[in-house]
Amino acid sequence: MARKGSTRRRMLATGAVTLGAAALGGVGGAWLQRLSDAASLPPPLPSRTLLDDASGLNPTPVRGVAFTEADPDAAAARLAPLLRRIAAGEEPALAVSGARHSMGGQSLLRDGWALDALPLNGLAIDAGGRVMRVGGGALWRDVVPALNAAGFSPAVMQSNNDFSIGGTLSVNAHGWHANSPPAASTVRRLRLLTADGAVIDCGPGDELFGLALGGYGLFGVILEAEIAILPNAMYVPDFATMPTRDYAAAFAERVVASVEMAYGRLSVDPGSLFEEAVLGWYVPVPETRGTVLPLPALDTGGMQRLVFRNAAGSDTGKAVRWWLEREAGPWLAERTSRNSLLNEPASVFANREAGSTDILHEYFVPRARLWDFAQAARTVIRRDDGNLLNVTVRDVRRDERSALAYAREDVFGLVMLFVQEKSAAGEERMQRMTRGLIDAALDVGGTHYLPYRLHATPEQLRRAYPTWDEVVAAQRRHDPNGVFRNGLFRRYAER
Repeated sequence: MARKGSTRRRMLATGAVTLGAAALGGVGGAWLQRLSDAASLPPPLPSRTLLDDASGLNPTPVRGVAFTEADPDAAAARLAPLLRRIAAGEEPALAVSGARHSMGGQSLLRDGWALDALPLNGLAIDAGGRVMRVGGGALWRDVVPALNAAGFSPAVMQSNNDFSIGGTLSVNAHGWHANSPPAASTVRRLRLLTADGAVIDCGPGDELFGLALGGYGLFGVILEAEIAILPNAMYVPDFATMPTRDYAAAFAERVVASVEMAYGRLSVDPGSLFEEAVLGWYVPVPETRGTVLPLPALDTGGMQRLVFRNAAGSDTGKAVRWWLEREAGPWLAERTSRNSLLNEPASVFANREAGSTDILHEYFVPRARLWDFAQAARTVIRRDDGNLLNVTVRDVRRDERSALAYAREDVFGLVMLFVQEKSAAGEERMQRMTRGLIDAALDVGGTHYLPYRLHATPEQLRRAYPTWDEVVAAQRRHDPNGVFRNGLFRRYAER
């Protein structure tokens, strides 16, 4: 009974504050509004509460966690009091997060608020318009099966389904879709919650559109997006093996307009590191396009996981894995659907060892300079004893939308997966190697990707992203009170 009465008193008090603010206006109204906002805040967390991201290397104390609602308008209303208090300097800044698959604190802020956007998971499919309207917190592992049941597939997404839609757009991700720019190219409209609490709709002609796509949550919360979809189809795979120096020519010859997905792998065998390559490409079967195709249950890894993880601590394991990739993989490949290729979790191959973690890198290089970069990268990795598990080569076409474009021409994206010891020495080695690889990419006119460890020097970042200072200036213009912040901003933008 006491609890019920207490709850009723809180409700009456909150209601009275709200009515009083509406009646008084002016200074008194603003004061009462602050009281109302304070009553609406999520409770702060205990001081030792830590959040982390996919690296496992960023345990971050936070002030508290704010959750959105499923409905975009309700989410905006729920967050408005917190945004006002942050803007007034009464609360620390807010970092926007989804699945937190970044690796350098891009979705975290030390002693700040963390926004969990995952409840924003609505989905509506417009088959006639070939678009989906989807909440920023929806996960691809839920979106792909829903699209599949309607005969559709994402136009562009990452190669795995663990990520949120808002996360994909905030890093302007790409996958191994051939002949396609990054995900920003598929977005028709964005609905954003901005730093001043406004909900705005923006499209390709609006400044905030290009800033938010690839803007790492610094320009607002992606409440909802309208994104292009394509008819699903069954694919026939084909493969070729060649020296890496010939990869660009082989790619140009085989990955023509009819190819919808393609990827390459480079040798991780220490005896032939980066010297050999496998190219795989997928051609749709026309009569299957748009049909509802089976979507197999998610794989738990099995033998593939065993082979992959066995390579982590063994040169022999790496050699065996490369032989299987080169010789057995093409022989075992079968027809598969587009959605089956996309609906795979990264967690299947995840590192489960307590003393180490898997760290991703990615470098984008002009196609004609792939072999030059591969040779330089091999030297750096051998010099710093990099424990390399995998290298995938992606086709990334020129990005004309994101203000922080990493593909300013048609490039190959090289996704590298390393195992790192969880130690100060391991972190030091990784930082040294990362900076060496960034220099190797810059030397051939390339760039590095920003969702990963923040090991680039400020000078390297600005060489890779010439618009960085302009984007930071735009962020301060749109968010003058510093409502949205994260580890990336603190590392490279705060003075």
